[in-house]
Amino acid sequence: MTRINRTTIKEIGEYVPGQASNLSLNKIKEFITVPYHIEWYKTSESNKIFPLFLQELSDLNPTPATVPGLITRNPYFNHTCIKYFIAYNGRIPVGRIMAFIDSNYAERENGKIGWFGLFESEENRSTAQTLIESAVSYLKENSCTKIIGPAKFNAGGEIGLLVDGFENEPYFMEPYNAPYYQDFFEEYGFKKENDWYSVNIDKIISKDYMNKVDRILDRILNHRKAERFNDYKIRNVNFSNLKSEIDTIRKLYNPIWNGGNHPQQVKMNDAEFDMLALGIKEIALEELIFIVEKDRKPIGISVNLPDINEVIAEFDGKAAYMPSARFYSPKDIMRDLKIFINIKKRLKQKRFSRMRFLILGVEEKYRKNGIDSKLYQYIKEKALEIGITRGSASQLADINMDIINPVFKLGKIAMTWRVYRLKI
Repeated sequence: MTRINRTTIKEIGEYVPGQASNLSLNKIKEFITVPYHIEWYKTSESNKIFPLFLQELSDLNPTPATVPGLITRNPYFNHTCIKYFIAYNGRIPVGRIMAFIDSNYAERENGKIGWFGLFESEENRSTAQTLIESAVSYLKENSCTKIIGPAKFNAGGEIGLLVDGFENEPYFMEPYNAPYYQDFFEEYGFKKENDWYSVNIDKIISKDYMNKVDRILDRILNHRKAERFNDYKIRNVNFSNLKSEIDTIRKLYNPIWNGGNHPQQVKMNDAEFDMLALGIKEIALEELIFIVEKDRKPIGISVNLPDINEVIAEFDGKAAYMPSARFYSPKDIMRDLKIFINIKKRLKQKRFSRMRFLILGVEEKYRKNGIDSKLYQYIKEKALEIGITRGSASQLADINMDIINPVFKLGKIAMTWRVYRLKI
């Protein structure tokens, strides 16, 4: 342990693939509950929405300890080592950070890459700097030459530090942190690597652009070459044929999202993709997931999810909730189960007003022929049919012009997240 003034940095556990680990579900839960002690989240300025404990336990769990139907092991850790740190002031948690190395992630021009993520800290420079130094030291000791983050765990999950848009409520899987964190990283010496955006869309803001899209599509359909456009079909997924549909999306996802305009992306293996897909299925509606086909061959996908943060925010309210740091807590488990039951009820009733545009992509050679515009039109029509009037398209990389150009015309930037780098 390292003692700085009254702050103690506790190394709560480390996991290295193929080695014995001192991590446990209790220690991971201890790490998960730290944000509840950050005072800024208790202020009227904060729009923080806390995730489900059981989901976070599964996401951060590299150990073989599981609870059938509730907590799984994340297969991401088959190729990733990780270390968790918590800062304490006496017995009170005042910050946290995780440092990890994904052996599947590489950058052509750099050596071994280290990551950090899930940073939280009280508004105390000493606490923050000591936490950051703990992560940096661990990554240095493991021969990393560059550090990037924050992330959970890459661009396929939750990426970046929120630097603008604190007045907006985050949608599902959108990072949200205290505004003073930016100063901590920049004072330490981290530099901007790239930014990510969310664009909030509603039926009023997007009306003019979608009317323009409708006119363009009308011209295409009335053109003498319209039969080429009609070779394309957009259909909804069929949950009764789930395995086949997951395979279809899997075959499209990695080739489309591991191109040059998707920074911090890592190819998903089958186990990771299955975990993601089955998790999505639990909170998804068939009407909001689309597969684009040409001559019966899948060439594009769009996965949009009802915003379950609506349900979490309604249940938690503004009352200060303080979870147990122990893995087994009947109160915390009941909180999650009640929220999950409400989510399932709302899904059955199709009673959501917001959705998150999670995945949207078409194979590159088909992007210039209007099929992307037709896909936007389908998404809009299906969403309005079931009462969804607002959405967030995120997280969009600042270099991904293929998606930024059209989506920026549909709405306005709501949040900006920044990925930082540190050369060591």
